[in-house]
Amino acid sequence: MRKLAVTQKILTFLCCTAVSVGAVAAYPAVTDRCQDASAKTIQEIQEERKANNEKIAALQSQIDSLEGDKNNEQAYQDSLNEQIGIIQQNIDLLNQELDAIALDIDATQGNIVLLDEDITSQQEEIDKNIELFKQRLCAMYISSNESSAGVILGSDSFYDMMSRVQMINRIAEHDDELIDNILGEIDTLEQSKSEMETEKLSLEMKLDEQEVRKLEKADEISALTTQLMKTQSEIDRLALAQQDLEREKADIEADNATLAAEQAEIEAEIARQQAIIAEQQRQAALAAQQQSGGYTSTYNGPMTYDVAAGASGFAWPVPGHSGISSYYGYRWGTLHGGIDISDGGIMGAPVVASKSGTVTRTNNSCTHNYGKSYSCGCGGGYGNYVVISHDGTYSTLYGHLTSVTVSPGDYVNQGDVIGYVGSTGWSTGEHLHFEVYVNGGRYDPLSYVSP
Repeated sequence: MRKLAVTQKILTFLCCTAVSVGAVAAYPAVTDRCQDASAKTIQEIQEERKANNEKIAALQSQIDSLEGDKNNEQAYQDSLNEQIGIIQQNIDLLNQELDAIALDIDATQGNIVLLDEDITSQQEEIDKNIELFKQRLCAMYISSNESSAGVILGSDSFYDMMSRVQMINRIAEHDDELIDNILGEIDTLEQSKSEMETEKLSLEMKLDEQEVRKLEKADEISALTTQLMKTQSEIDRLALAQQDLEREKADIEADNATLAAEQAEIEAEIARQQAIIAEQQRQAALAAQQQSGGYTSTYNGPMTYDVAAGASGFAWPVPGHSGISSYYGYRWGTLHGGIDISDGGIMGAPVVASKSGTVTRTNNSCTHNYGKSYSCGCGGGYGNYVVISHDGTYSTLYGHLTSVTVSPGDYVNQGDVIGYVGSTGWSTGEHLHFEVYVNGGRYDPLSYVSP
């Protein structure tokens, strides 16, 4: 089945493709049926593969560009992540510092409370001692008449007098020391309290400052995180775009592989067909040598025309009719692969082989022999047609015939009638669509024939 499919492609390659492209050029469009039946020539396959390779190169360039963009975005994102990590470390350190400051403030506040309590207690003790000291001063003032002399005179002995004097001095010294100690403690406590309150104020100011820095760092992290999300979105977009390009590239590469396989099959089948044709020609030549006259066609055609071949070896395919209604070339976005021969009274005119060769394909089943602006679906859009292979290198195609008088495998001489002009298939009026192939590619027939 695979071999049969390849053979059908080769035969289609020799006729339907050429005919279909020619019809598209000659008329507005072709039918889907004809498009499905057509096959690409080697030249067309090579051109398509070349175009695909150019697309692949362009896609690869886009992919590389996207990869570079994505790498830049990734590097930028890594930098942002690193910044966020460092800032987060700073925030953690700030939190630790804030915790330590808060502990210092609590300790300071506790010390201040204790100092306040000590000051209050000492103040009460001082007040009590001062009150006692006042009472003693008052008593000493009342008994001030008892001067030192009174104390001395009241003594029983010198020793008693010295003892009293010494006691008075000691009492005075004790009172002085007591007052000095009390006043010193008050100064010390007041100074400690002032220092602690100053330290507390400093710590509270430092705490406020650290809280502000913490908020600033949090805002910075928020900004960086927002930028990070944006770059991540861009990375995701670039990755998706790259995946789409990779898929498109893979599809084109797969298409190229299919085209290469198809080309190899076509080339192999063409070589096989050429070998068969060459052998047929060799056998035909041997048969001709065995006959007394020239070679006689193997088919029972109605007649043979004496046509003049040009320098190329090809002859005009419609004797007596030289008008051309459509030339070879591009139109309507596609290639018209042949020439349309048409003039008054051409309907039913004999069509002859432009050069001797073997008939490789025909269609003679189309009954829609009239002008129309659509395809009737016959013969791939060409109605009744004939394809002849010449010397394994050249092939000719004759389309829109009223009827065909030869069959595949027939060997025909130049000038032998192979059919009659009509308007079958997708044809707006009676004419012969004529094409010339060279190694599977279509060329302008006027380079080989002239009226």
